[in-house]
Amino acid sequence: MIVWIVLGLLFIVQVISFYFLALLYTKVSKFDDLEKKQRKLMIEMDDSMGAYLSELKDENERLIERLLERDSKPPAKKVVSSALNIKQEQQATVEHTQPVLRASKPTIPVNVALKSYNAVTTNQQGPTAVVDDDRTQAIKLFDAGQSIEEIAKALGKGKTEVELILKFR
Repeated sequence: MIVWIVLGLLFIVQVISFYFLALLYTKVSKFDDLEKKQRKLMIEMDDSMGAYLSELKDENERLIERLLERDSKPPAKKVVSSALNIKQEQQATVEHTQPVLRASKPTIPVNVALKSYNAVTTNQQGPTAVVDDDRTQAIKLFDAGQSIEEIAKALGKGKTEVELILKFR
């Protein structure tokens, strides 16, 4: 009789342990799914940031082309006619009554801006290649086997910042 009671208790304990194992398995699988979703979101965010940066670079290049075109074109000659003179006189009277705000030319020459932009786009093949940023350099140095302290010294950053860069790679 005691044997049957002990066997019954063991059976109940075994059923309860299987129940807890199933609960733990579902919790772990939910955590794994969440981790996969987070990785997918990080990859998508990385891709969208890359696309944004490439669009920004294209915009900069178009701006530089327009600035170069503007600087290379001679100023257009003004044609004076009687109708134009009348229109200018009317505008002059309006200008005296209303102050006009005009934008001045940028104080930084276009050539200085071009030099700074071109300084970034060196060190690789082609005019569209860009120098690695600190994040990419940190990842490359870490993959090469350097310690976090060595990477921090090489990049001129703190150890905590390098750890964060490597953590969110």
